[in-house]
Amino acid sequence: MMRLRVLGLSRLRRALLSRLDSRYVTKPDHRRDLKDALWEVQMLRREIVALRDEVDRLRRAAATPAKPAAAPKATADPKAAEAHRLATETAEAVDTLLQNEMRIWQAIDDLSARVGAPGRAR
Repeated sequence: MMRLRVLGLSRLRRALLSRLDSRYVTKPDHRRDLKDALWEVQMLRREIVALRDEVDRLRRAAATPAKPAAAPKATADPKAAEAHRLATETAEAVDTLLQNEMRIWQAIDDLSARVGAPGRAR
């Protein structure tokens, strides 16, 4: 590092030199910062590659349609066909129930926002 020659009091010279030195980064600090930045770039590159692979995998999965569960064959066990029918009806009923519950909670939230129910955060 280049040193300036300052005429004057030694205290003033030390103060001036410390002020100038504090404004600049030392070579070891600069090297460490460069190594850290390079490491971060490499980590980000790995993450981007992993994300691209995941996007490609999801696109391939979306391109191939999922096969719906086939109903049991008519020649199969009648108990299995009945169980499948009951399971399907139950799933549809539970789905409808959950949708209705969601509508109820949305209505309650809307009503409480209009009325400004005490004790509720706005």
